[in-house]
Amino acid sequence: MTETRTAQALPAPAEPTGGIRPEIQALRAVAVILVLLFHLWETRVPSGYIGVDVFFVISGFLITAQLLREIERTGSIRLLDFWARRIRRLLPAAFVVILVTMVALMVVVPRTEWGPSLIESAASALYVENWASLARHLGFLPWVDYPLPVEHFWTLSVEEQFYLLWPLLLLLGVAVAAGRRMSARARVQIIVALIIVAMLLSFAYSLWLSAQHPLHAARSTPSVVWEFAAGGLLALAPRLSQLSLSERAKTAVHCVASWSGLILIVGSALTPELFLHPAPGAVLPVLGAVLVIWGESNRSWLSPTRYGSLAPVQFVGDVSYGIYLWHQPIYVLVLLSTGENVRSVGALAVVAASILLGWLSKRFIEDPFRTSKFWKPLPRTYGFAAGGMLVISAIAGVGILLSAS
Repeated sequence: MTETRTAQALPAPAEPTGGIRPEIQALRAVAVILVLLFHLWETRVPSGYIGVDVFFVISGFLITAQLLREIERTGSIRLLDFWARRIRRLLPAAFVVILVTMVALMVVVPRTEWGPSLIESAASALYVENWASLARHLGFLPWVDYPLPVEHFWTLSVEEQFYLLWPLLLLLGVAVAAGRRMSARARVQIIVALIIVAMLLSFAYSLWLSAQHPLHAARSTPSVVWEFAAGGLLALAPRLSQLSLSERAKTAVHCVASWSGLILIVGSALTPELFLHPAPGAVLPVLGAVLVIWGESNRSWLSPTRYGSLAPVQFVGDVSYGIYLWHQPIYVLVLLSTGENVRSVGALAVVAASILLGWLSKRFIEDPFRTSKFWKPLPRTYGFAAGGMLVISAIAGVGILLSAS
């Protein structure tokens, strides 16, 4: 298994603000299952890493919808509050996984081999792992020819960088509309235009970089912005137009869209080798995710949303973030400690452990932090983020010094 493929993983999901949508939870379940199958049975699902593209679309859709609702309600975006919600949603479980992984690494791996993994741990806590990974491949950081336990945090880094910059783009649209005293509909049109420009620029850059340096393209934030933007445009679409169809015809169209999207996603995952990922290789799974979200209807028994609404599917989607966080450290630590990839029963054990730890993380870490009134004040939220980054970086620094001595 090449390092390029092993490092592909699933980014963190954005939190819906308008209630749980079963088709999105089902998409999360499909995406995380594809990633698990890819890592543990790569020959069966050779392009299962496209689960990451599905989640970029989901995040772009949910975050844009959330920010647009706030703009419509208040006329602006409270940036510090928005970023604080992202911190409370994502960082607690991520910090726990990084800390536990660092301790396990020091137990099962010889001290002389700690360095690369601890560097990646510090970069993951600071949410710059994607750039640290690129620096490693360019020779600026120690090189290894095996996967690292928290290397999958590059996707989280991309997500966080998106969360940092995306509301600023929408605020630019608000400012332009306010300066020209435009109507609410015109304001939406300005925001749509800005997103389209961002998507086209990102896609053009991604096409060029994918042809020149495929790994760099996959982990460079600017080269995947177009995937988030596709979801963002979907969130804005209902405010610009509606289908003029009967309810029966509309249900049929949405049902066909949902099945078509699901086929595009699964078909892409089963493709032996995608052509130039992320562009244009991710176009089909991105389009598939857009179609599944747009075709949300579950009013027909033919709709995949009906089956995606089943309790086991919804459960996997609900804990998919935790599954994603834990699965790579588990199987990579097994690899580093035994020198062999998990197979058969061992792979099933990794799946079971990932699901169990994913559920425990959501039940006892994610939900308490997200809903706690204690952490809601902004100084505490940002203090927690800064403290966690500092502690993990300090531990990693000490470990790196010990490994070099």
